[in-house]
Amino acid sequence: MKTTVRQLRGLTRRGFSTPEVLLSMFVLSTGLVAIIAVMSGSLRYSFSNRDTIIATDLAQEGIELVRNVRDNDFAAGNNGFTAFSQANKHCRIDWNDPDTSLDCLPNQGSLSRYTLEYTGGMYQNTANPTGRFSRYIFIDYDTNGGEHALVRSFVVWGTGTLPPASGSSSTCAGSDVCVFTEAFLTNWK
Repeated sequence: MKTTVRQLRGLTRRGFSTPEVLLSMFVLSTGLVAIIAVMSGSLRYSFSNRDTIIATDLAQEGIELVRNVRDNDFAAGNNGFTAFSQANKHCRIDWNDPDTSLDCLPNQGSLSRYTLEYTGGMYQNTANPTGRFSRYIFIDYDTNGGEHALVRSFVVWGTGTLPPASGSSSTCAGSDVCVFTEAFLTNWK
C-alpha cells in the first residue's frame, strides 16, 4: 500500500515538550557531575598515595644513610659511632653528604631546616622552605656505655608538623601527613 502526502499530513507531529527537555538535561547533568566528582576524588586519592610512597622511601633512605655513616666510620678504623654525638640528637642527612658526617644539633629547630627539595632527580636538604617534604632524623643514644642508638627518620609533608623534640613516633598517628621508620643500630667496636 502506498502512503500519500495527504495521508501523512493528517498525522500530528509531536516533539519533546520543554519540561521533558529540562528533566532530561537535569538527569544528564547530575550524572556528569557525579562522574566528575568520582574522578576528582580518585585523582586526589592517587596523589595522596603517591606522596605517602615517596615519604616512606625518604624515611627509609634516612635510616640507610645514618647506617652508612656508622659503617663508614667503622671501616675508617673507628668504633662506628664517632660521627654520633650524645648531645646532638636532632639531625638531617643527604645522599650527597660526606660518608662520615651527620648534620646534628642539640635542639630541634624549625621545619624549614629539614626541608627537602627535588633537584637533579634526587631529594636533598635546601634552604628553600618551599619543598614538599621535610625529613627529620632523631637519634636516641644508649646512655649505658653508648653501645646502641635508636634512629627514627620522620618525613612530613603538606600540613604536617615536626614530631616532638623527644622524637616520639606518636605524632605520625591518625590523620597527620607524616610517616616514620626506625632502626636499632649497634656500635661496631
